[in-house]
Amino acid sequence: MPERTKSLYETATGNGRVIRQGEIVQVIMDGAGAFVCNAQEFSVAQKWAMSRTGSSNKVTDRGRFIEKIEVLISRPNSFVSTRGSTVPVERLAKQMKQAGYELKDWNITKDIIESIEKKPEPVVKKKAVEEAPDEPASDQQS
Repeated sequence: MPERTKSLYETATGNGRVIRQGEIVQVIMDGAGAFVCNAQEFSVAQKWAMSRTGSSNKVTDRGRFIEKIEVLISRPNSFVSTRGSTVPVERLAKQMKQAGYELKDWNITKDIIESIEKKPEPVVKKKAVEEAPDEPASDQQS
C-alpha cells in the first residue's frame, strides 16, 4: 500500500511543535528555530498549506508556508527573520509580553521593547525627587 501524501503544512511543521496561546501561536521547527505570530494569521496560512501537497523538501515547504505569514517575531538564529511593519510587530510583542514571553529573548528591536516595557514612574518617586534639592539647604542651616 503506497504511503499517504503529506500536505505542505505537515511537511513544513513536521518534527516540530505548534503551541497555541490565546491570540498568538509559537511554532518551533526542529533544528530551524522558532517564531511567534498572530493566531488568526497562522490559521489562514495553515488552511492554505493544508490544501497543498508537500514536496519532499522540508526547507522549501517551510519557506512556502512561512511566506504566507506577514507579521512574525523570530528567535535569534532562526531560519526566518522577524518581519512586519512597526505597529503590527509592536502589537504582537505586547501580546507575547502578556503571555509571559521574555521579549529580550526574541528578535525585537530595542525601541519596541523599551516602548512596551516603559513603566510610568510612581507618584511617590517624583515627590522624593522634588524634595531632594531642599534637603541639602536644610543641612547647611544646621
